[in-house]
Amino acid sequence: MTAERFPWYDFADGDDLEQGDIILGCRCFQPVETAPDESISMTWLERDLIILSQSCDLVKSREKLSDVLLASVWKQSELSGHLTTSKGLEDARRGNLPSVHLLAQVDFMGTDPGIKVVDFYSLFTLPIGFLRLQAAATPKRLRLLPPYREHLSQAFARFFMRVGLPQNIPAFR
Repeated sequence: MTAERFPWYDFADGDDLEQGDIILGCRCFQPVETAPDESISMTWLERDLIILSQSCDLVKSREKLSDVLLASVWKQSELSGHLTTSKGLEDARRGNLPSVHLLAQVDFMGTDPGIKVVDFYSLFTLPIGFLRLQAAATPKRLRLLPPYREHLSQAFARFFMRVGLPQNIPAFR
């Protein structure tokens, strides 16, 4: 008996947004470090991003938020350090590296066909209207499907809710 295959991705288009949508080359901005008395300037970036905000908060004409939470998605070729090793990728796959989450390989519109890594340390918020325009400008984009979308959400929750105790219960020996 073979296990049923559950697809990881589907395609989305237009300005409809859901949790797990991947926006390739999304324009986003970061403030440049400046002293408090200096005027603020921004650096424009193009990043591959995945939506972390809940789909129910993104329903068109019934939005419950003004800014959407997104995380950077890195290609395997862009990784450094421990994640460039088989052990590092296996640690990430098993959930032993709470700051990252692996997505399955996909060959889509000329993107790097290797695995993708969601980086919970590299977060952005973008206004929902701005993000809808970015999404609409992409003819087809990847949308992470259940249960993989919920798995991503759970991984982000585990990362976000970490609690460092000042003193832990001693190990049992």
